[in-house]
Amino acid sequence: MVNKLETRSVSVSSKKNGTTLLAYGLGALATAVGLGYALVDQIALGGLDEHLHAMYDPVGKSGEPGPLYGYLYFVGILALVCWWANSKVVAKGAKSARLWGWVTFGTAALAVLPPLVMREYGETVIPMGLSVGYVLAWVCGLVGVLALRRSS
Repeated sequence: MVNKLETRSVSVSSKKNGTTLLAYGLGALATAVGLGYALVDQIALGGLDEHLHAMYDPVGKSGEPGPLYGYLYFVGILALVCWWANSKVVAKGAKSARLWGWVTFGTAALAVLPPLVMREYGETVIPMGLSVGYVLAWVCGLVGVLALRRSS
């Protein structure tokens, strides 16, 4: 006699999965836009460099934009991987979809929120224009995770 393991998917309606997948897709789009804007800013616009000069020059210091761009790129690429992985888990209807959604959402807060509160000399270190795409993506993650709540 052979025992077979039975696998079951979450009893979440496909409408809720669709809402979550839509929110995750919009989050990935917002992340990609934020990542693209950071790249354009570094190559052509120079907004972060100007911001750092305006913030540090009056106090006789200099700010290097390279590490901040690196931070934005790292967060953006990691976020895109997380959007992809979480979307796959939701699409499969895995029981762990809510758990991974909350874990990713909480972890993303550690990367997304600091640029909003990091200040030196009365200015944010990273201008809001470079952070807004990631903040919008984070909100999409919240919407997606909340849509996965258990149906009664």
